[in-house]
Amino acid sequence: MLDALRFAEQKVPFYRRRFAEHGVRVADVKAPEDLVRFPVLTKADILAHGRELLAEGYKGKLIASATGGSTGESLRFYLDHGTYEHRIAAAMRSDGWAGAKVGEKELHIWGTPLLPESRLKKGKRELHEAILRKKYACAFDLSEQRLAAVVDDIVRYRPNLIIGYTNPLYHTARFALETGRKLPAPRGLVCSAERLFEHQRRTIERAFDAPLFNRYGCREVMLLASECDRHEGLHINMEGVYLELVHDGRHATPGEPGEVIVSDFISRSMPLLRYKNEDIAIGSASACSCGRGLPLLTSVEGRVLDMIVGPDGRLLAGEFFPHLLKDYPSVKRYQVHQDRSGAITIKIIPAKDYQDEHARLIEQALRKQLGDRAVIRTRVVDDIALTRGGKHRVTISDVPSKLDARRDPPQASTLAASAGSGLEHRSS
Repeated sequence: MLDALRFAEQKVPFYRRRFAEHGVRVADVKAPEDLVRFPVLTKADILAHGRELLAEGYKGKLIASATGGSTGESLRFYLDHGTYEHRIAAAMRSDGWAGAKVGEKELHIWGTPLLPESRLKKGKRELHEAILRKKYACAFDLSEQRLAAVVDDIVRYRPNLIIGYTNPLYHTARFALETGRKLPAPRGLVCSAERLFEHQRRTIERAFDAPLFNRYGCREVMLLASECDRHEGLHINMEGVYLELVHDGRHATPGEPGEVIVSDFISRSMPLLRYKNEDIAIGSASACSCGRGLPLLTSVEGRVLDMIVGPDGRLLAGEFFPHLLKDYPSVKRYQVHQDRSGAITIKIIPAKDYQDEHARLIEQALRKQLGDRAVIRTRVVDDIALTRGGKHRVTISDVPSKLDARRDPPQASTLAASAGSGLEHRSS
């Protein structure tokens, strides 16, 4: 990590200027705790100063990449070939923990190209997938017709490993169980890109009769942490990244939630150091019984944007909603949105046995958590849009939240202006 900081201080204009502005020097870093004095790198910084983040004198070819833009704006960045190879190697190691072997069949329920490809590009991609025996099923459509097609693909292809976005994988498993379709058991399954909840793990493992391996990463630095076959936490990929969990300006203690601050110490082209990816995770003080020695994350709690803020400032983790709504099979899909005033809208795609009373019970359970002043509305809709990257956001909050009890809650006067609750049943 120190080598990466020294390189940034000497060769990267953005860090050289930003370190000087904050009055910090790499030479003064003597312990991990000293890192909290260094400025974090935000998405806004990358958007505004991307060119300044490129290392001076770098001569190699750069690979352009971008995030899916789940917050409304895609983030563009660059990496060199050596860094890319290192990241792929980390992912292959993680796949191996789940039972993957090079050359064996894999099925990916993942993002597929949405824009027209040139014949050359399409041909190269298809040849690459054929050589590696990787088959892709589009994760963007969760209709019953599409889920049936994915199940058909799995039955025909009989993959040794299945990798998928968490929600499409969960909905595929749920569809198979509800329709009585028997799925061939792979050696393992890997879920990533979206938070995994325990009820989803149980459903997926029951449908496929195979172990599920949770994985955590972000597009900007790829793999951050992944489960091994002991399932005692997620091993942090410490050979390629340095991961900090920060709570109220200090490093979080084990078991305490903290904002994820990640540093890629491999890249020497466009290094992302102390990058705040807007996720929340919990670290573990324990070591995994597998003996690998890598530090563990107990869990990844979700995005900062997933935290619902009550009228009195209390925080409600996004996990509340999957935990509650798993007991409502009448709710096919849902999304919770909190606007800037603090008002909460729950969008519901109903199943056949959905009743108005279910919306009232859901609202009542939420009000117990947030108090009687919370403004809650329920809307029945025909569809819920995915993010640009094809992911399903369970909760979205426009109210700023921090892992700090001294935050400002939504203003009572603002809430009073739209006080009460409402049940709205219309399509959108």
